[in-house]
Amino acid sequence: MELREMILIGVKNLFLHKLRTLLTMLGVIFGVGAVIAMMSIGEGARRKSLEQIRLLGTNNIRIQQIELDGDEAVDAEFRNSMGLTWQDAQSLRQKLVGVLAISEMRFLDQVVMARGEVPKGINVVGVSDTYDNLTNTHPSDGRFLSWLDNRHAARVCVLGNEIKREIFGVQSAVNQTVRIGEDRYTVIGVMPRKNVSKGGSSVIEMRNINRDIYIPIVTALKRFTDADYPNRLDEIAVQVEFSKDVRPLSKLIQRILDRRHNGAKDFEVIIPDELLAQSQRTQRIFNVVMGSIAALSLLVGGIGIMNIMLASVTERTKEIGIRRALGASERDILGQFLNETLLISISGGVIGILVGSGMALAINVFAKWDTVVSPMSIFISFGISATIGVIFGMYPAQQAAKKDPVDALRYE
Repeated sequence: MELREMILIGVKNLFLHKLRTLLTMLGVIFGVGAVIAMMSIGEGARRKSLEQIRLLGTNNIRIQQIELDGDEAVDAEFRNSMGLTWQDAQSLRQKLVGVLAISEMRFLDQVVMARGEVPKGINVVGVSDTYDNLTNTHPSDGRFLSWLDNRHAARVCVLGNEIKREIFGVQSAVNQTVRIGEDRYTVIGVMPRKNVSKGGSSVIEMRNINRDIYIPIVTALKRFTDADYPNRLDEIAVQVEFSKDVRPLSKLIQRILDRRHNGAKDFEVIIPDELLAQSQRTQRIFNVVMGSIAALSLLVGGIGIMNIMLASVTERTKEIGIRRALGASERDILGQFLNETLLISISGGVIGILVGSGMALAINVFAKWDTVVSPMSIFISFGISATIGVIFGMYPAQQAAKKDPVDALRYE
């Protein structure tokens, strides 16, 4: 029997029982759909994690202020710790070796006004003149803050890309002025746009840096002084020269700051690579759980295919006898039934790929998670559906092929 003829016979037999064929496919459809959706979430999370790590810098160490309350705040006050401060950053500058840059950061809750408008969602951030090198992000127009700007607490600023477009449109923003708090600041530069996506799959919660306005850190501390904590910082970023030195230096930073804070736990040292590793461990657990669910669905689907094909073999016993009497070999009968099983599983796999892609899109739209349906996930899913057809279709096909032609012709 030719392959083309075999396929046509298989399609005809499946269309004779449309509802039964569709119900048989459902297990494969949902299983393959779950695999596609799971892998799209995993790939989206992986790409987003790498994107965030690049923004943070793989050679960077972040020291962040922890806001304490209750007993922890009382304990920190008892230990005479003022939190993360300007003096901490200066101490790190003096004691750390193999460091390319250190930048203090202070986030300011200030109203920004320009051209009579008050844009929403702006982050006013005090930084040092090394911040652009530390983040490997340089102005697309104008210049970044200089050490002279910090030394003289100059009233200058650098705008994020979204803020520039929102306030000044297509016009150049350099040498224009914006009002931050009660003072006017001269715009000296504009940062390029950075792709910062939001969603549940984030490694860490990141602000939209395209809506940042950077001012000199000294200006931030002098002009926006917190009476209780005049030298308080929100973050210190440290850029290490070599990746291999990140972990040793992070431990050294922890020891230095522990001594300065008298053991108070009011800061944390963050290594982006560790965040990525943690994210990957979490993602692996998620993949195992989702993979187990998908595997169960595929197992149920495969058992359903085997059950239906065994019933089909019994129903078509006389047909098998006639085909054998007309000269069909065991191999022809085996191929015919195995072909029908493959048609069911592969058709279910194709529909499952479409369903899984739709699920990935729905997750992206409604859950705001980044999802990516990769060619590899489609290839794996298609391979799984074909494998299911072979594994669970082989036994029914063998049962059909082994039937005695004489007994088959007598079957009623």
